[in-house]
Amino acid sequence: MNENAFKFSVLMTIYKKEKAEYFDRALESLENQTVLPTQIVIVKDGPLNESLEDVIKIHAKKFRNVYTVISLKQNHGRGYASKIGIKHISNKWFARMDSDDVSSKNRFELQISAINKYNKAYPKLAVIGGQISEFMDDASDTVGYRRVPQEPDRIKEFAAYRSPINNPTVMINKEALLAIGNYSELNVLEDYDLWVRFLSNSYTLINIPDVIVNMRVGNGMYKRRGGMKYLNTYIRQKRIWKGQGIGTNKTVFLSSIAMMGNILFPSSVRKILYQKILHK
Repeated sequence: MNENAFKFSVLMTIYKKEKAEYFDRALESLENQTVLPTQIVIVKDGPLNESLEDVIKIHAKKFRNVYTVISLKQNHGRGYASKIGIKHISNKWFARMDSDDVSSKNRFELQISAINKYNKAYPKLAVIGGQISEFMDDASDTVGYRRVPQEPDRIKEFAAYRSPINNPTVMINKEALLAIGNYSELNVLEDYDLWVRFLSNSYTLINIPDVIVNMRVGNGMYKRRGGMKYLNTYIRQKRIWKGQGIGTNKTVFLSSIAMMGNILFPSSVRKILYQKILHK
């Protein structure tokens, strides 16, 4: 199949605390792809500020038949907003994109090529992800990478300890997603939960070796990965996932201990840990 004949959508959620200039750059990276989406669905997760609204208006006006904008009356979180957005996806495959990241110019070309390559070998192919580079302020100043395994068997092994997919990079089969119950309404770990549910239902997940998204990281990200609420959710979900066949008592114990140590670190130390060790 010709990549240019492959129709797909993009799903993005946005809420009022995002920065308009980051959002604008993220949309530009979608619109300048070597293979363009036929639909971009933006879910406004609660009322937005005027600057963010202006960004949507400008881009939607340039690509009138591409943008679908959904407005939620109040902020519910990314999991719920994504679940609502799925109802408006018109194609079999859709890509995820965070509102402050930058996709590489050939991201979709590479992923569509992988879908065409692996579809016959894996009838239950559900997700094609990839690698990410990370930056703080300047997109050209890389501070780290998050590399994840490529092969289905390695992905399942990795999932017992850590999330095996970089969420901002994925293309997802909508039919497969609905078959496992759509996105959950978790406010944290909703992406990790999704990969586990795919795996526990015998779907195939694959990561390509290429860096296809430049992910913006900042102090806020490291703060969000701390606190007792995050730890309690993590341990509870690990136990649930073990019951779904992903992990063992040993992996639950080891990963929970590791996360407990991570939670106890101040965000400044957590930042160094992620950048120098986990995402080197």
